[in-house]
Amino acid sequence: MKTYEEIDLTETPCIFPRCGHFLTIESMDGQMDLRKHYKLDGTEKPTSIASSSEPFSIEDIRTCATCRGSLRNISRYGRLVRRAMLDEATKKFILYANQGYVPLAQKLPDLLSELQSRTHTKRVASGVFQGDSETRIEGSPAHQVSVMRSLINKSFKLRWHDLLVLRRKITEYQAKVKAEEQPFNRVCNMVKNARQRKMTSGQFTFDESVLQTRGQIQATALLLRLDTALLSDFLHLKSLIGVDQTGLLLDLTKNRAEAQRLIDEASISQRILQQAEGNIFLAQLYALESQHVKEPSVFGPLRSGCNAAIEKAQVLCDEHPTLTRGLSEEIEGTKSMLQGSFYTPVSNEERKAVLAAMATEFRSTGHWYYCENNHPFTIGECGGAMQLSRCPECGAPVGGQNHLTTAGVTHAHDLEQTLREMQI
Repeated sequence: MKTYEEIDLTETPCIFPRCGHFLTIESMDGQMDLRKHYKLDGTEKPTSIASSSEPFSIEDIRTCATCRGSLRNISRYGRLVRRAMLDEATKKFILYANQGYVPLAQKLPDLLSELQSRTHTKRVASGVFQGDSETRIEGSPAHQVSVMRSLINKSFKLRWHDLLVLRRKITEYQAKVKAEEQPFNRVCNMVKNARQRKMTSGQFTFDESVLQTRGQIQATALLLRLDTALLSDFLHLKSLIGVDQTGLLLDLTKNRAEAQRLIDEASISQRILQQAEGNIFLAQLYALESQHVKEPSVFGPLRSGCNAAIEKAQVLCDEHPTLTRGLSEEIEGTKSMLQGSFYTPVSNEERKAVLAAMATEFRSTGHWYYCENNHPFTIGECGGAMQLSRCPECGAPVGGQNHLTTAGVTHAHDLEQTLREMQI
């Protein structure tokens, strides 16, 4: 605790933040925990990086110990500050992804329920399908929706209006939560571009497990659910006046590819609910297409694909009944599609309860933890683990007994700090 005039700056350099409260380099290095991140020589000078900077390894962005002023402009600690800022941006992304998804997921079943309540009549169908020209539903799901919308809007512009508005919102949300838009990927791309411009070599890599895929997977599932419902409604109208009267070419290959992509991504990230949903959507797409083909060589594989997808969804529901609440009803509805009926999935009370819980997911008064697959969950009341349970996303063991968490569970200090201080 010497005064400034007592310090020989040649022997004991000082750090001068913008706030004006300065410390010796030795004291500031200790405050910033420099030894944890760098190898130091005998004179306490950094010589090399101690280890790769791990995501969420720095709990907060350090500030001046006297006035809490910013230390972000000090080059000596730039790597540590940028690490913390990157983590902070990722936490904001987690919160945005959850808060953006819930209202969309809650709105969709209400709109689908309204659509189901509208009467399907031959008069309605005749207004949509006029003339004897062939209707081609093929290509990407977005292209299919565009074709169907143009036909629906000829006579019944308001029939799909709210659903199409919601679809646009879901696609906008999906674009914002995709992996390419996440903080770690953006930094990676900026570094790669800088190296290309400067023609320097070297690799910039990071642990991709830090990427938050939950929002992207949920958005894909929402979009598949909506597009499949639109297809079902459109084809039902078409069936009322007969396919023979107005020709129909139906190719849902790309829709099924989207469903399979959802299944694969959910499987990699151990998200049971979306795996089951993906198989249900895949089965529904097989069933819809099988209703509009006559050739046995095509009908057989479509029917087999539908049955296989239903079986996989049923297995997931049987093995994880808590994680897949409300999906059994959809499986039964999908089975009926093989008999020629048209089924538009509408969330039941169980699914609505799950969404209601998600709406308050990041507002718990307890403590937050990560399961062994890095999915966050919360323990309410005192925040201590008093009973064993399962992760709400993947089913991994979580919780514990006697205030001791089970193996593989880690305390999410980073999320707790962020949730206390952050507002979106």
